[in-house]
Amino acid sequence: MKIKIIEKTHELDLEDAVNDFIEKENPTIHKIHYQVSMTSHNGELEYSFSCLIEY
Repeated sequence: MKIKIIEKTHELDLEDAVNDFIEKENPTIHKIHYQVSMTSHNGELEYSFSCLIEY
């Protein structure tokens, strides 16, 4: 089993990256874990969208 971690600052960029990985690697996926984190930096909210793929 292997894992792939993908992190982006916008959810649509994450979606594109995950789809690209699946299209190029054609893995047998066991599980996909999704997470959103939010932090404040200089008064502005910053988001981190991440995905861990077990394949």
